[in-house]
Formats: sequence, C-alpha cells, structure tokens
Amino acid sequence: MSDDRLRVLEVSYSRQVWGAELATMALAGPLAERGVDLVLGSPPGGDLQEHWVRMGLPHVALELPERQGMRATDGERRADGAQLARELGTTARSVALVARAARRVHVVHSNSLWAHLDCALAGRAAHRPVVLDLHDLVRAGAGRRVLTAATRLSSAAIAISHAVAECVGPLGASRVHVVPNSVDLVRFAPGPPDPALRTQLTSDPRAPLVGIVGRIDPEKGVDLLVRAVAALNGPAAAAHLVVVGTPGLAPEGYPEQVRAEAQHLLGERVRFVGRTGDVPATLRALDVLVNASVAEPFGLTVLEAQASGVAVVATRAGGIPDFVSDGDNGLLVPSGDVDAMSKALERVLTEDELRSRLARRGRQTAQAFGIEARADAVAELYHAVAARRNPRGAR
Repeated sequence: MSDDRLRVLEVSYSRQVWGAELATMALAGPLAERGVDLVLGSPPGGDLQEHWVRMGLPHVALELPERQGMRATDGERRADGAQLARELGTTARSVALVARAARRVHVVHSNSLWAHLDCALAGRAAHRPVVLDLHDLVRAGAGRRVLTAATRLSSAAIAISHAVAECVGPLGASRVHVVPNSVDLVRFAPGPPDPALRTQLTSDPRAPLVGIVGRIDPEKGVDLLVRAVAALNGPAAAAHLVVVGTPGLAPEGYPEQVRAEAQHLLGERVRFVGRTGDVPATLRALDVLVNASVAEPFGLTVLEAQASGVAVVATRAGGIPDFVSDGDNGLLVPSGDVDAMSKALERVLTEDELRSRLARRGRQTAQAFGIEARADAVAELYHAVAARRNPRGAR
C-alpha cells in the first residue's frame, strides 16, 4: 500500500442508499482532496454499489450474512435468547470477512450498529484502526450495550449529534467526537423554484406548498404532518402537502394507511411523489419544509432546506436542536404534538416577514455546516488513528 495516501474501507451492510450512505458519498470527493481514498465494502448488488461505482470509486463485495437485529420481528419486543445466539454466530462470520478486506487498507470505517461491533472486532483481528460512524438513536437496553462495547473496542467514533453521542455509555464516551452532518453549499443554495417541477408536486402551483422529504415510516411522522395540515385554519388552510420519499422499512400496511388518511383529509391538496432525483430543486419548490420525526438523529433534510433558503418547521427531537433555534432560524414543536405543528405551520404560512426571516437566518446557519468543514474533521481523525497505530508514520 502506498504511504502517501490513506485508504479507508467504508463498511456498509446496506444495499440501498439511505441518509448515511448519501452523506458518505458526498464526502468521498472532499476526502480524496485531503489524501484519503474511500473503498466501499458492502453486499454486492443494489442501489448503493451502483451509485458508488458510477462515481468511479472502488468497491469490495462483502457477502455478509443477513442480520435480524436486537429486536423481535414485530420491531418492539427484545429478541429472545435464540435470536441473540444466531446474531452472535453471524457476527463471527462477518468479522472474518471484514478482517480479510481490512488487511488491504489503512483504516476501517463502520456505518451501522451491527457493523460497528463486527468492524471493531475485525480491526483487532487485522491490526487496523477502526472509526465508527454513529448516526442512530439507539434505544436503552441490549442495543446500547452493544454500541458501548463496540465503541470501547474501536480507535475512535464520530457522532453526528449530541443526542447520538449520548447513546454511548460512559465507558465509551471518551472515544466519541461530535462531528455534525454537512451540506453541499453549492448544490443546496437559494434560487427560484422550477415552475415545471412545482406542477409535479402539487395540483395547484399557486397554493402555498408544504413538503416533507424522507422515508414514509412511523418514526418520520408523516401521518402527524397530514393531520396538522388538515387542521390548518383561515388562509393557511389553502396550503397543499407533498410527501417526497419511499416506504423504506416501514411496517406492512403503514404507507397505505397514511395515503388513505391523507386522501380522506386533504383530497386534491396532497400528493405522494416517491423519491426525487433532484433534492435541491425539490426543496426550492417548497414554501415550507417540515421534519415531523418522533426521533431524529440529526435532521439532514432540515439543514439542506436551510441551505436552500427555505423556512423550516421541525420537532424538538434528537439532533435537530443542535442547529435549529426556535423562532430564530426555524420553528420547533414538541415531538408528536399535531396541534403545535399545525399552529407553527399556520404562522409561517401566513406571516411573510417571519417566513423570510427564518429562511434568511437558516441560510446563515447552514454556512457553518459546509462539507469542507466535515471533511477536514474526518480526514484529521483518520490520519490521527493511523498515526497512533504506528507512531513512526509508516501505515
């Protein structure tokens, strides 16, 4: 391996492109400018490999066994002893695969909860430093114990918000560095809405348009937003709603239930448009961006909307208060409170001066979260753990 550049194995257990994967792909170019080359290790096939290879980046196929996780199949109860035993067996097989790939790089970077433990153990086996990327709000219990154990075994961990960092127990906290998510300030910038795109998002382009961008699952609170828009009064009641996103891993029947309720309450005032191929243009076509999450590790779409000069309304959940201050650069409401969300929307839709001020202050806030700043912090951490691995500088 060449000594003049650092090769980092980015391990993901996903075949799909979610928020964490998008953040990694956005960082690949800036990291390369800082002497760090990312190599994706993930299951072959699927959108993630396709997007990664299309960017001209190297990919290592990891035939990783399927995970069931720390919860029973209903997503609520903890897994029983038999399931946990199977997961431990899966861990052993995954560690061997990751360790084999790790020997060809300088640093291993893990991207999900179960990958954290596997990569931390693989790093020990392959004598490679390991950096964990923490971007999940982990429930108290077995999941947090696994997270703490993985963090203690790692060289360092990056948490995207203080709420995420707090999920690591005190025994692993010393290894955690809070490095917020970033936004591409060139792609996400204020500008006039595309009239053609707006006609795709709403049946009445002249009406105020509220949007939510993300997965359609219970944690994202799309059903809560539907009810909040339906409860609008006065001039704000003319507002339309667009839901941009796919079901993802939602429980069976939930997306259909949300659609049915939306059609019943809003009729022609709501559209579900699936995943967008142009997030910046979609955000600029909105009058207000809402994040209605019940639990939100960071809230990247909120930051992207701020960078795009769009006013935001969001729940006071997880990492969002790290960069949104109520009444200054956005409006914050209690998580799960439909009435409070509706009142906040009514204010921002009918008070033009407030909407303009929130949008302006949001753009100013986003300036501190540019992708270059995150790339500097992550590259510095990679080089630091590699140097600690061999103090003489030979990687």
